[in-house]
Amino acid sequence: MDMQTIVVTGATSGIGKALTIRLVEDGHAVYAFGRDEAKLNDLESALKKAKGTLIPINADFRSLTAVEKALKRLEKKLKSGLDVLVNNAAAVPAKKDFTEDGFETQYQVNHLAHVHVTNRLMPLLARRQGKVITTGSDAHKRARFNPKDIHALKRYHPFRSYCRTKLYNNMMTAYFRREVDNVKFYVVHPGRVKTDIGTKDTNKMYAFFWRWFTRKGFKPEETVPTYMMLIDTPSPKPGYYFQEALHEESATAKNIDYQNVLMRHAFRELKSLFLDES
Repeated sequence: MDMQTIVVTGATSGIGKALTIRLVEDGHAVYAFGRDEAKLNDLESALKKAKGTLIPINADFRSLTAVEKALKRLEKKLKSGLDVLVNNAAAVPAKKDFTEDGFETQYQVNHLAHVHVTNRLMPLLARRQGKVITTGSDAHKRARFNPKDIHALKRYHPFRSYCRTKLYNNMMTAYFRREVDNVKFYVVHPGRVKTDIGTKDTNKMYAFFWRWFTRKGFKPEETVPTYMMLIDTPSPKPGYYFQEALHEESATAKNIDYQNVLMRHAFRELKSLFLDES
C-alpha cells in the first residue's frame, strides 16, 4: 500500500496509540493529536526508526481554542490534502465536569470537538477523496436521543453520558455521509477494550470499576485490524464496523431527523465560539 497521510486523535494511549504505531511502522505519515506533550514526544522518539513518520500535534480537546490553533497549524502542513482522519479521542470523567468552553466534558471531547475537526479538515480530505473513521461503541444502542437534553446534563451518570456521545458519533457520521461528496465515512465499534480511558480524571472507585469491567476485553492492538482494513482497502462500503465486518447500529442512530437536529445544534455552538465552521 502506498504511503498515506493520516490524522489520528487521541494518539498517545489505548486504541489510538496502538493504531498510530502500526500506521507509522507500515510507512505512513501520521499527524498524532494528543493532550500530553511528553507522551507525544516519547511516541515520536520510539518511532524514529520506523518506515513512516510521526508528527506530534499537541492539543487538548477540552479546549476548542487549542484545537482550532492546532488545526490551523495542520492545514499549513497538509496543503496537498489528507487521506484519512481517525476521530478517536475520548474522555469518561466520573463526575459532571465542564470545559473552559462551558460544555460538559464528554459532550465536548467525545462529540463536539470531532464535529469541528471533521468539518475543518473536510476540504483537505475531499482533495484526495479521503476517509473519516470514528471510534464508536455498541454502547450507543443504550442511548436515547433527547433534543431537550442534548448535553445529557439531567441525572448525570458517566456511562449514560458516554452512551449518548457514542450515539452522537454514529449520527455525526451518517449526517456527513449524506451531506458530503468525495469523502467516505465509517464508525468502528472496537468492542470492550482494555484501555485507561475510564481511569483518567476520575476517582479510585470508578477507576477500579473500569478496570474490572474491561478485564476480559480486547487488547488495544487486537482492535487495529478493523481500522487497517478500512484504511488499506480502496473503497470499503461506508457503514458501522466490528471485527472487519459491517455491524448493525441502532434505529435511533439512523434517524435522519435526529441527525439534523444534533448537527444543527453543534454547528450553532461552534459558530457561537467564533470558530470557522465553513
